[in-house]
Amino acid sequence: KRLADRWGKRNIFGGFLSISSLCLLAMWFLGKTDVMAAFVLLVAHGFLYGITIPLLWAMIADVADYSEWKKGRRATAIVFSAMIFGLKVGLSIGGALSAWLLSIFGYVADATVQTPAATNGIRLLVSVIPGLIFIAGALLLLRYPIDKKMEQVIEADLKKRKSTAANTQKPNYA
Repeated sequence: KRLADRWGKRNIFGGFLSISSLCLLAMWFLGKTDVMAAFVLLVAHGFLYGITIPLLWAMIADVADYSEWKKGRRATAIVFSAMIFGLKVGLSIGGALSAWLLSIFGYVADATVQTPAATNGIRLLVSVIPGLIFIAGALLLLRYPIDKKMEQVIEADLKKRKSTAANTQKPNYA
């Protein structure tokens, strides 16, 4: 929260997504016996990526605020439901894509030993591929318009609108 308050949710999200992607990309360069290094990189990735999760949901709330600010109508339910739908579709596509890529790489589920192509495919699926996807996500955030400055403007304008609306409403005694 302190980091997001200082530099904005978008910047912290993108920064930690980028750094966690470096941990994933570094996994590609490990040897077969570098178990401790793999453990350290995966823990670091998990910690760094974990910071982005609450920021994502806070950013979705910012989108609802942005919608109200632009259109004058609160759309929290549709914004969150669209996000959850997108998350489910993404998880489904990601799972299917992973299975498809494993089959392309020649992975055999019951095999005691995998072929070198399957082993390299598995290594790609836990390092380079997700690392590049994370980097793409961080780059896409550069187009996300709600930065720290805009967050503050939206918050102040909405607060002012609500205050004005509350002061202009007259009690109904009928």
